[in-house]
Amino acid sequence: EKGDSFLIGGMIKPGTEFEELPSNWRCPTCRASKDNFIEVVETIPGFEVNQGYGFGTNSMTSGQKNSLIWGSIAAFFLLFIGGYALS
Repeated sequence: EKGDSFLIGGMIKPGTEFEELPSNWRCPTCRASKDNFIEVVETIPGFEVNQGYGFGTNSMTSGQKNSLIWGSIAAFFLLFIGGYALS
């Protein structure tokens, strides 16, 4: 995402895909070779054509959806208990 063009001799421009890096590329921070990296892919559940609809929840990952659901339950519980505190 950042590229290494800010380094002396850096030739990788920002936005270059990892697959497009040369085979002899090394990380500018830790000097690890390209082979030492593992691709992490986070899948979004649901059909791709439906992910643009709704209030943005169709493009959420499963972890984000779980946080939203459990956070809503916790907020409702606090509101419900807060009603008893009024009396």
